[in-house]
Amino acid sequence: MKNLGFTLAEVLITLVIIGVIAAMTVPTLMNNTNAQEYRSALKKAISGLNQALTLHYALEGSTASDYSTAGLIVENVFKVRMSTVDSSRFSEMQTASVQTGGANNGAINASACSNPANTTAAPTRVFTTADGMKFCVTNYSSANSDAQNSKCNSYNTVPCWSSDNTPNLFIDVNGDRKPNTVTSSANRPKDIYPALIYSQKVVPFGNAAQEVMFDKQVSTN
Repeated sequence: MKNLGFTLAEVLITLVIIGVIAAMTVPTLMNNTNAQEYRSALKKAISGLNQALTLHYALEGSTASDYSTAGLIVENVFKVRMSTVDSSRFSEMQTASVQTGGANNGAINASACSNPANTTAAPTRVFTTADGMKFCVTNYSSANSDAQNSKCNSYNTVPCWSSDNTPNLFIDVNGDRKPNTVTSSANRPKDIYPALIYSQKVVPFGNAAQEVMFDKQVSTN
């Protein structure tokens, strides 16, 4: 009688082929899933920050320009208007070069939030939302003036810092989970994004973060 079953060799060969195919496709699927999660989380984070500024202005009549330091904007606006939990530590991030499209392409300075030798930042700079996202306000100041060339002016033409070539906010969209790396290409989104705080809005900083925010994948850096 003819045996219609599979031999052990045939079964093993089939398993090997399945394993090879899985090894080739699973990492790509995981990367695509992570990238989409990072994109969605960045949009949620930026939206939450902007809603906080809008709500604070509606209730208090105050904008970011009314606060002169990172600690004051965090304690009086973001921690009050967003659902936050106690946190005094930002992620130990790996810095990266960020293409801004301007003259200041290069490594961003995140030392106020994270330092490999000392990962505890000033508590007033850092806050964590209930969904686990971490935020750190770095460089921050306001001229408290409505002149269009004044920093943090009400026209939203100059950020709350001395230059629009340097971010004053970092967002870690998945908190303490890895990779804790600043995104430098929209084609390969990571979990940390630089941003700029203006008087009445927050926007992503640099080409890569902006492209991730608006679902573009054209970065070459």
